[in-house]
Amino acid sequence: MLRSLFGRGKKRPAPTGNRAQTSLRDARPGDVVTIKGWALDYEDSYFVVESVHRYGGSGMVWYELVVSDAEARIWLEWSEDGPSLFVTATDNRRPVGLEAIGLADSALMEMDERRSIDRSIEFEGLRFMYRNSFEAFYFKDNRPTDGEGFYMWEFLAEDESRILAITKFEGTPFEAHFADIISEENIQLYPGERPG
Repeated sequence: MLRSLFGRGKKRPAPTGNRAQTSLRDARPGDVVTIKGWALDYEDSYFVVESVHRYGGSGMVWYELVVSDAEARIWLEWSEDGPSLFVTATDNRRPVGLEAIGLADSALMEMDERRSIDRSIEFEGLRFMYRNSFEAFYFKDNRPTDGEGFYMWEFLAEDESRILAITKFEGTPFEAHFADIISEENIQLYPGERPG
């Protein structure tokens, strides 16, 4: 029902006592998100939060919000960055293989062993600098149960506009995912019809 109320191109309904919350920290399934200043296709869109997943590793915790409207699905990830949030967004979660980005798994292992931030890869005209690699855990729907373990390599574009995360779950191939870094201020969260 919320998808029809908040579909692409619809005008924002008049507030009925539900003010916009200022932080993605409060997001729950059923809430509504708007994203400004990222992609023109989504400027007038209202996305419903479908799910909230949690990740943890290397002393960090971060969250993934899967949001959608009638025409698109977006993945927002956020983590604490001092008093503000570090936020990324992508509308394409199809994984890219290592060969497609010109990287061998042996090079990843070497980066993990050396831990040198001088290492980098180049893809589509952008240089991505190695930042970190570590074991992490995925907690579907933010459940408090044991998470699913995986290994992760993080890269940051030299111009700090994008990130590249390479993951390796047991029994699956390496997967590379790209996301854009966006300003927390460009996202508004509105309480919606949360499941009971």
